[in-house]
Amino acid sequence: MPTLAYDRTARLPSGPPRMTFTVRALLELPAAQTVSLTPGVGEERTIAWAHVCELPEPWRWLGRGALVMTTGLGVPETTEEQCAYLDGMHRAGIAAVTIDGVMIETPFTTAALTHAAQIGFPVLQTAHEVRFVTVAMAVADSVQQDRAARVQLTEQMYAALGEHPDDAPIEDLLSALEPLLGGPLALLPSGSLGIPRTPGTIQRVSPNVVAMSVHAPGDPELRFESTTPINRGLLQHVVGIVGSALSITAANHRSEWLHGSLLLADLCDGSVPSPPAQHLVAAHRVEPPYLLAVLQNDSTRDAIDRVHTVFAAQRTPALATTKDGQVVVLASLGQDLDLALEALADAETRVGVSAAFSGLDDLESALRQARSALIRNHQAGRVMRFEEHETSSLFLPNNTEQLRHIARQVLGPLQTYDEQRGTSLTQTLRVFLEENRSWVRASERLFVHRQTLIARVSRIEKIIVRDLSSMEDTAECWLAVQAAIGCGDLEPSDVVTHSSDDEL
Repeated sequence: MPTLAYDRTARLPSGPPRMTFTVRALLELPAAQTVSLTPGVGEERTIAWAHVCELPEPWRWLGRGALVMTTGLGVPETTEEQCAYLDGMHRAGIAAVTIDGVMIETPFTTAALTHAAQIGFPVLQTAHEVRFVTVAMAVADSVQQDRAARVQLTEQMYAALGEHPDDAPIEDLLSALEPLLGGPLALLPSGSLGIPRTPGTIQRVSPNVVAMSVHAPGDPELRFESTTPINRGLLQHVVGIVGSALSITAANHRSEWLHGSLLLADLCDGSVPSPPAQHLVAAHRVEPPYLLAVLQNDSTRDAIDRVHTVFAAQRTPALATTKDGQVVVLASLGQDLDLALEALADAETRVGVSAAFSGLDDLESALRQARSALIRNHQAGRVMRFEEHETSSLFLPNNTEQLRHIARQVLGPLQTYDEQRGTSLTQTLRVFLEENRSWVRASERLFVHRQTLIARVSRIEKIIVRDLSSMEDTAECWLAVQAAIGCGDLEPSDVVTHSSDDEL
């Protein structure tokens, strides 16, 4: 079979060589001189072999894919019996029945042919001068040719995989496979078509479209559309070929992912200055504006492996690392990132995403924002964005920078004190206010003695120059704390660093 040239801008060819011999193919075969007594009915049924049978119950001897040839000796006389005769063959999966139009003594009645059309069973008639052995040989020859063509086509498909460079886009491979299959292929993220994640499963999603789950990193889905009969055997080969190409690509990216993981870990720890960091991140094709995502899963290793495979499958540049039992991902803002995060959010994974930011010196704040969103994301399989859970207030703005300005007016000295001495007095203030200034409840949450808490609050009042016994000062501090949480400068969780008494 000649190799088909393929131009992505041109129309797809009408289809590959026929891979199955059908009733329509028999009707189109000049040597068979066969016509349909039920025009248009069951013409897509596959004929695997042909056999003469004059018995009244051919389904007892012949099975699926058979073409029953008869001179009519076994055809019953009454319409009711003829309908039962046709029903029996149809239930057995027999492809069709063809009769000799001259020798048959009791032709099929109009009512029987109508019934055959209703159940979708084709009734054919072969010219008297054509011997049944000629029809049988024509079927055998066509089936043999189809098998040879299928083998040759399969070889061409695997040759396309061999010629596909490891670093080339997967679309190039799909483009090479499309003319061989006779229809367009599309690789989609897992869950896009709603099919089971069972490798090898082929499911029809519309009359001319089937979808398959690919056994490859990220469990992507392959969509195939064709107006001609779909050969499932060839599609199984295509699924294996695409899966192999994706797995090779993911393996080649592991070294790049490892370097990116180390870089992002250093960025999260603040050990890389911002100006050189921007160039290092750009080398991984991650450009501003950025988004930072945090993923929570019972298995951190499984989660980061899935991050790698999903982003590799979708060819979305990103850096990923693990930190404090979570997976942290840095990528460029855009629809590709949104699709990747949606694919990662499953029944076992929650995702929190920061607001967009342009400078890597804001990465620490973005990490707090992403974790803040994750804390409020109580539903597995959902992506929660920082903007979605911003606390609305009659007294606070929604703008992140304005919130940060308000917070630092009150809490700035306290945050500076914490940064210089490694203490957590800002979190102590938050807990104390959240517990309505209850010494007992706040000390229990902070795991400190009541007298220790009293001493800490006294220190806080001196640093921020506020009196927490005053309602006015307390309200001001409360709004500042909420502003700090809103802009991501303060963790909204109960996880407080346990500090010793020397932080006083």
